Amino acid sequence: MANYATNIFHARTENKTDLDKIEAFLDDNFSCYANKYGNSVDAEFPSRWEYPEKEMDQLVASLEDKDKVYIKILTYEFEDEYVSFRIFSQGEWKVKLITE
Repeated sequence: MANYATNIFHARTENKTDLDKIEAFLDDNFSCYANKYGNSVDAEFPSRWEYPEKEMDQLVASLEDKDKVYIKILTYEFEDEYVSFRIFSQGEWKVKLITE
């Protein structure tokens, strides 16, 4: 049986079209409940083993106004002690290091 990672996701943008795309993408691609409020979307969803890089790249590629979208995603899987924290801001991803 594969280990599943938990992803805690937050996105913020003033572009309503992008906000709707983010919510729809999460609903279509993950087993999750996305909560949209104001200019934000929050969600929690599983992924196999680790951070869902391919899916997040597809999401970002679909957005109109990438430079004005802010995304945070914390991914963790306790069994293998895996943790990833990434922030998308001003059109690019940054990986925050987790140190011991």
